[in-house]
Amino acid sequence: MVSQDWDRQGTGDKLSLCTSYLAPSGHANSGVRCSVSRVHADPGVVHAGLQTLRGLCEAEAAMRGQNVAQKLLQRESGGGHRTELQQAASQHFIDRQPALWQEQEITGKLASALSKPLDKAFAAAWQDDHRLLVGTKSNDLLQWDTTAGTVRSIPLPAPPPRQHSILETVWGACGIHSVTVNPAGDMVATGGAEPADCTVLRLPDFAPVQTLVGHIDWVFAAAWVSDRHVVTGSRDQTVALWSIPDCDSGAPAEQYKGMGTPDGLHRKFAGKVRDVKYDFDSCRLAALSTEGCVKLLDTTRNLRATRTIELTYNKELVCMEQQHDLVAVGSMGHVTLIDPRRRAGELRAVASPDNNEGVRSVQLTQHLLSFGTGRGQLFFYDLRANAFLPTQPVQPPEECGSNDFGGGGLQHGGLPQLLQQPAVAAAPALSVQPQPCHLQLGDGLVVHNETYYSHFHGMVIKHACYAHIWDASHSRLFVCGGPLAFGLQGLYLSVWH
Repeated sequence: MVSQDWDRQGTGDKLSLCTSYLAPSGHANSGVRCSVSRVHADPGVVHAGLQTLRGLCEAEAAMRGQNVAQKLLQRESGGGHRTELQQAASQHFIDRQPALWQEQEITGKLASALSKPLDKAFAAAWQDDHRLLVGTKSNDLLQWDTTAGTVRSIPLPAPPPRQHSILETVWGACGIHSVTVNPAGDMVATGGAEPADCTVLRLPDFAPVQTLVGHIDWVFAAAWVSDRHVVTGSRDQTVALWSIPDCDSGAPAEQYKGMGTPDGLHRKFAGKVRDVKYDFDSCRLAALSTEGCVKLLDTTRNLRATRTIELTYNKELVCMEQQHDLVAVGSMGHVTLIDPRRRAGELRAVASPDNNEGVRSVQLTQHLLSFGTGRGQLFFYDLRANAFLPTQPVQPPEECGSNDFGGGGLQHGGLPQLLQQPAVAAAPALSVQPQPCHLQLGDGLVVHNETYYSHFHGMVIKHACYAHIWDASHSRLFVCGGPLAFGLQGLYLSVWH
């Protein structure tokens, strides 16, 4: 057992002792081995790693208190002990990750592998454990193989004939703002060759399945609500529910929808629809609009609106995430937390330390809220402790002062069940105040065009964090973005591990 061997192991051996428990998948362990290889160079990393593994030992010791019947039942059902230990390890690993991560920027490598210039990465999704899909402002859908180190551009089908013309805009090309893989993993919905369309491609060969035509302005968001149904949201203030045929069904290459029909486009908002998210656990679809609200829609009743939640902080609403009974909405200077079950709706707002450039991406992972800003800063907020996690290794206790998170808990009402559940083995308190609480995106690529020389020459350009997504093991974080300023071209792509 791990705890039996803990006290008689050396520093390096302690860090290696529980490597196989930290995640069920292979690349999670490889991320741990990467951290193990650094222990002799950084005392802070040594301390963080030892505290993580000590927590695993405490979790194992707590599980020893189960009675014989429970243990026999777990053994008969396939080894619940290991599963619980992996879950405990996952929580500890997520707590410690920001302080252990290293940036592996791949912007130059990927950009040089393609013959045409790229601009701003707006959206991304993991296709599987080692392949990523990225959508850019230049309307390119990229596939990056993290194992082979190769990248290719996926061709999109030509735009089909339209029944209604697209609204004219002075902003130029929109690009791909949404990339999402269905639960079965055999289809991906993304922006089309025409930004007002949504294209569905088959995986893994990217054969066209169907192009969804009907919106008359840019499609900003798409969300799968089943393996064969997807919801789209557009700047034209409408949302639509589409039924996708099987790949070999012989269905037409295009699917059209219009206004005024029960199964057509639904104008539910007075403002642009910026994001839609569906949670399979609660079967809840949430849609975010620039008019300053989140609407809950019923996918079984033609997207009927069941509730509207007005937002206190409603400027620059561009991103949203949903997990179980918690919705997080990013605005100019805050991330608003919403519990749709409550009468009041809003739980509270987490103020962004970078409140000038807006929150551009947000993610919920277990008890961890992460959000990226327009100035290229990535923050990690512990919802249980009500405090930001440090992003540098914490010094050993004898070298640091207070061990208090400094948070007093969420102040506006009770927490959803997700946040009320304590960790299997509580991590030691961290000294947050003296530590940096964000990761800074790297240099990336900036195109020195006319806009750059006219307005930004000689200035340090920060890349906005337009999207960041965890892999299945929560041991790697893909981050992408580009310059925030209009007219300034550039790209940032990296994996933090």
